[in-house]
Amino acid sequence: MKIINKIPYLFFTIILSSPTFSSTSFADKLPDLPVVLKNGTGVISQNIIYIGLGSTGNSWYKLDLNENKKWEKIADFPGTPRDQAIAINLNNDIYIFGGAGKENIESETISSLTDVYRYSPSEDKWIKINTSSPYGLVGHAGVSISTNKAIILGGVNKQIFDKYFIDLNNTKNNSPMKNKVINDYFNKPIESYFFNRVILTYNADNNQWNSLGTIPFNGTAGSSLVKNNNTITLINGELKPGLRTSEIQTALLENNQLQWNTTVQKLPLPSPEQQQDGLAGAFAGYSAHTLLVAGGTNFPGSQAKYSQKHYFAHQDLDKKWHKEIYGLIDDQWKVIGELPIPLGYGITIEHGNSLYLIGGETTKGEAVNSVITLTIKDKDLIIN
Repeated sequence: MKIINKIPYLFFTIILSSPTFSSTSFADKLPDLPVVLKNGTGVISQNIIYIGLGSTGNSWYKLDLNENKKWEKIADFPGTPRDQAIAINLNNDIYIFGGAGKENIESETISSLTDVYRYSPSEDKWIKINTSSPYGLVGHAGVSISTNKAIILGGVNKQIFDKYFIDLNNTKNNSPMKNKVINDYFNKPIESYFFNRVILTYNADNNQWNSLGTIPFNGTAGSSLVKNNNTITLINGELKPGLRTSEIQTALLENNQLQWNTTVQKLPLPSPEQQQDGLAGAFAGYSAHTLLVAGGTNFPGSQAKYSQKHYFAHQDLDKKWHKEIYGLIDDQWKVIGELPIPLGYGITIEHGNSLYLIGGETTKGEAVNSVITLTIKDKDLIIN
């Protein structure tokens, strides 16, 4: 059943569509994935959606929007399995950047990876690119800014991230020491984590990395990043493990530089009785020139605890997976609807006037295989 959320200027209502609606009025509903998928990555190239990694291991699938709209298996990823990699379409090839995984099959612990792979759709073939990112790539976000160039923002500090998992492994048989490692890792202020603030670019034509300087605010991990014309928007994310921000930063890409807006936006309260603790792992993209943000996770109460200098801000708090859909309507963020289920850490694909929300995890981290379509049409939000 389709759900239609009416979006007037001051409020919204929810209406269930009747059978008299023509299916041609909406974007086609895509079939569910053949496997559950969370913490994976995906991209669209020439009207073909590609998804993989995360909970699927090394598996990859494609769905051709031009033809049968069925998920088909493609060549397996040749690198080590990984979570939180990003996929970017450059020159109609699929580039995979980093992720959290083991550097090789002999590695005992996961690390923040720096490798890059390219998939050729015409050859159904992967190759490892002879390059390494200048920074570890976990919790990072990226978009293409031209046919051949990508921009990458945020991510954890590789040295701190890697050491945490080494320390956990070294104390796995000693519970008191392991608990101390966990407490020492989380019980620090934001500035102790050194999340990446460098604005990275990668040029696929010459296989070169570059820097556009640094962002004028704290680095984040698990943010959503979207581009519309020459506007780039960085949405929420973690400031440190367990603590999100509700801020939304925007910048104009001009003369190969990012000019950041000094006015910072914020997501509104999910509801009058709830606080806004920011989101990580949210879906985001544009429909009918309207920026939408959906789902994501946080620890309600963590910002209040951190403001009282409880640096292990999410300690003893329950993680929450969210259903809210936010829209930027008339330059104001509003709650305009809800997903069918709480959801985060999936894949957002923009196509035409619609967003496809692919996979993800729901309450308690359970991976799903659903594909949800969001479409803005005549000031209605259509959930399919």
